[in-house]
Amino acid sequence: MQNLNAIPQLETERLILRGWRRDDIAPFAAMMAQPEVARFLTADQRPQDLAAAWRTLSAFLGHWALRGYGLYAVEEKASGAFVGRVGLWNPEGWTGLELGWGLDRRYWGKGYATEAARAAGCWAFQALRPERLISLIHVDNVASQNVAMRLGAKPGAATLHAGMPHVIWAVAQADWFRTNPPA
Repeated sequence: MQNLNAIPQLETERLILRGWRRDDIAPFAAMMAQPEVARFLTADQRPQDLAAAWRTLSAFLGHWALRGYGLYAVEEKASGAFVGRVGLWNPEGWTGLELGWGLDRRYWGKGYATEAARAAGCWAFQALRPERLISLIHVDNVASQNVAMRLGAKPGAATLHAGMPHVIWAVAQADWFRTNPPA
């Protein structure tokens, strides 16, 4: 089984993508309680209480243990503050290897989602060597569509996810490195 302490840490100019710690529970739960955040990150589009956020975070840790990759906790270098979660998601029966992001509302509009997703995507393509990465994005989530475009992804098939309309955005490995050269 994957040693959770062995989650590779990634760094960008402004962010640290790292494994989860106990002290991430409170800020993660606070993020998931924000209606604007929950709108696109929860199956029912509603804020989560502490117990539901705890179960969600537990699933992230289990994903790392079972798959050897997953969603990172994202921390702002300058302040040490919890920013959100970014990384890979591919539970059993999923559409493909997904690059996903979700940030606390206070950190929207700073370019952090693109910066963190770029680091996680580069790591994924170098370490795991998938043919492509996908991102399931709700049809109304324009901000995430813009992040996907900045990463070189293109919209593809429409799908229902949790009963809601989504588009499967995808980027092939060769296209990724044209848009996101490795550091």
